[in-house]
Amino acid sequence: MYQKAILASALATVALAGPGEAAPDQEGAPRDPDQRQVLDLPPDERHLVLEEMRNFLVAMQEITAGLAVEDMQKVADAARRMGGQAANEIPPRVVEKLPDTFKRLAGKVHTTFDRIAMDAESMGDRALSLEQLARLQQQCVSCHATYQIEKRPFETAE
Repeated sequence: MYQKAILASALATVALAGPGEAAPDQEGAPRDPDQRQVLDLPPDERHLVLEEMRNFLVAMQEITAGLAVEDMQKVADAARRMGGQAANEIPPRVVEKLPDTFKRLAGKVHTTFDRIAMDAESMGDRALSLEQLARLQQQCVSCHATYQIEKRPFETAE
């Protein structure tokens, strides 16, 4: 309910701006229409976080491909690769810089992958796996609607 109210408010604010214009702030000055929270990470850490997200996408594509041919072992194998064990691949120095909400969403994504793997293997229920995949993707949508990672120039030693 709270997220719907925030989204409605954000959409109403953006609607006040014309096409290609930034929505005004309270004082009427233009502001960036992208109001997602910025995760401020140096280039190497940004790369690690984005690489994990790309790996999520690869796993979801492989799950979808497995579901399309009713190969539940392929579904389980793809999901397991991005389960809880994959959460340990991000170094603690990076994790500690991330907001708690981001970390909770990421943790939920990893546990959802684990659940998909476990249920695909034990139950072999294609409809259940598809439903779980849809919920997983909703978690991704929620995170991407909340956060952004700006690209900063890579500093080289001269």
